[in-house]
Amino acid sequence: MSFVNRGKERQRLISIMDDYLAAVLARNFSGLKLAANFKHTENGVALPLGAGMVRTIRSKRPGGQYFVDVATGQVEHWGVVVEDAGEAIYGVRLRVNGLLISEIETLRVGNTEPYYFPDVILKEDPGFHEIIPADQRSSREELIEIANRYFDAIEHNDGSMVPVKGDCQRLVNGAEDTVADVSALGEGHEHRALSVRDQISGGHYAYIEGLRARRFPLIDEERGFVLAHVLFDHPGDLPGPNGSVPFGTPNSMVAFEIFKVKSKSVDAVWAICYSVPYGSASGWGEGSPRSAIDIS
Repeated sequence: MSFVNRGKERQRLISIMDDYLAAVLARNFSGLKLAANFKHTENGVALPLGAGMVRTIRSKRPGGQYFVDVATGQVEHWGVVVEDAGEAIYGVRLRVNGLLISEIETLRVGNTEPYYFPDVILKEDPGFHEIIPADQRSSREELIEIANRYFDAIEHNDGSMVPVKGDCQRLVNGAEDTVADVSALGEGHEHRALSVRDQISGGHYAYIEGLRARRFPLIDEERGFVLAHVLFDHPGDLPGPNGSVPFGTPNSMVAFEIFKVKSKSVDAVWAICYSVPYGSASGWGEGSPRSAIDIS
């Protein structure tokens, strides 16, 4: 597909997403074209279209992030809605087959303070979305491998396992979670001033027992994007390096996580995530098959 045609298809998929979001706000889905095998989940739970957060949304704030995979006909949007109880970050993924929507996967993120900055989710960031030079791009397979190595590194408390830049910024629900200004951090959050690699190797994520149901539904080689949908398992009894246990009760975390990769190294990581009952299913199977490849 030519560059021009890819651009047109990208805009078409974004327009379909916008039509879906407009239907959500209007609570009227009659104009949507749905495939016979259509499936919809919210936070991993299968729901009929029109159920869930759709019933409590009152408006949508302008702005947000679009991620598009022209090759697989998928588009994901992150934004902020206003519900009866206040604002909520959300992510929604559509799979489009021709003119038909076959999949809608939604993640609703309630308030997760101190990791909760909705304005950051809405803010335009041209640098993050920039098209990178051809000689800095990775293949689809390499992008998936790099994301998997990031998750493997967390599971093994070994930051050397992931190719990542020292100044890589990770945002969690809009909050700076790496290389942050230490003077702005409160007690117990000092590790957020560290690099990704130092955080992992220092055991600051030892409370995460596993990252399962890893899926990579969307890849954009031109922008160096690989999108992961994954579940973090927190058994509730694994301490960090200072001996404290972050949660104290078992839970899992469903996450949509986008990696920006340049020259086969992670340049930035953005995530939106929310706590669900421990051991919850993704609603979309056990994940993508793993086949390690050389990325040198």
